[in-house]
Amino acid sequence: MNETEHKTCFGKIFPRRVGSGDPMGKVFSIRNDESHGMIQSKPHIETDIKQWDACRKCPEFESCYQLSMATVAMETAVANHC
Repeated sequence: MNETEHKTCFGKIFPRRVGSGDPMGKVFSIRNDESHGMIQSKPHIETDIKQWDACRKCPEFESCYQLSMATVAMETAVANHC
């Protein structure tokens, strides 16, 4: 479909399927503390600043970031529709 070669991390700045998938993205990750009884823990967003700086230096950053954001938007729309 697309013959353009990209790095394997292309479009993976954020975690996939927030709340029900891999909680690790290239830069951002989600950590859930252990739940205590009926009280559910609040997720914590972690940011790898060194990785962010490395990503910003990548020549594909703008396109990668746009794809990452578009993926989050699409997954949010699908999750809210179902």
